[in-house]
Amino acid sequence: MATRRTRRRANKIISPSETKCALRDDFAEGLIIFLRTVLLIRQVNGIIKKSMNLKTVLITLCIVAVVFGLITFYVIFYGGGGTYVVSSALGPDANIFATSTPPSTAASSTASSTLTLASLSVSSTTSSSLPSTQIGAAAITWTQGNETLSVIGASLSGSQLTLGVQVAMGSAAECVPLNLRLIADEQGDLSPPITQQFTFPDTGTCNGTAGETYSAQPIVFTLNTPVVFPVVLTTGGTANVLFEVMQNPDGSLTAQLPPSSD
Repeated sequence: MATRRTRRRANKIISPSETKCALRDDFAEGLIIFLRTVLLIRQVNGIIKKSMNLKTVLITLCIVAVVFGLITFYVIFYGGGGTYVVSSALGPDANIFATSTPPSTAASSTASSTLTLASLSVSSTTSSSLPSTQIGAAAITWTQGNETLSVIGASLSGSQLTLGVQVAMGSAAECVPLNLRLIADEQGDLSPPITQQFTFPDTGTCNGTAGETYSAQPIVFTLNTPVVFPVVLTTGGTANVLFEVMQNPDGSLTAQLPPSSD
């Protein structure tokens, strides 16, 4: 009997109402799974948003730090011209430079001003304007090519030394080179004059007229400051005669050959 009952149950036909209940249960179970999936997606999305917000905050902080660094760099190195003391072995007397005016610019301006003043001095100097200068017992005269040159005057204005050089031309009309040099330091370094060449009044160039004598042609040198006497110069060229300029107690100058060592 038991076997028969079991077989009957296994072969039992499911009614429509039971099918609806089964479908309802399956739908409810699927809805629960769907809702759980949506909740899980929302949780994952929240985690992603939090990580993105953290990334955004980090990027923002980096940008702010870079901008602050750039502003600090500009204020320190390019801020308005403050004054800084340059430490030196000279102690408290070291030079003070303003950042708004670099030393190289000031130096170039000074050099330009010196050249301008020198040009004005040369153009306005004539043979009669040179003060009387004492010449040593031995005349400072030398031969250069066909010409004979002599130092016949000297004057000092600030740091500019002007020599009056007489040029006696030979039998040929030619350009007379300007070989005079200042011995600038104890190492024997030579410094050329500001005057670039002789300019004779009748030709306007370095070409002199044959047999002509030109008096007190101005040759200008810039001396180191403060000026220290004696100032030693050389005629240069093949003659290469050394001579010096001394300052007398009354302020006048004496051009002479160096005293003999005997």
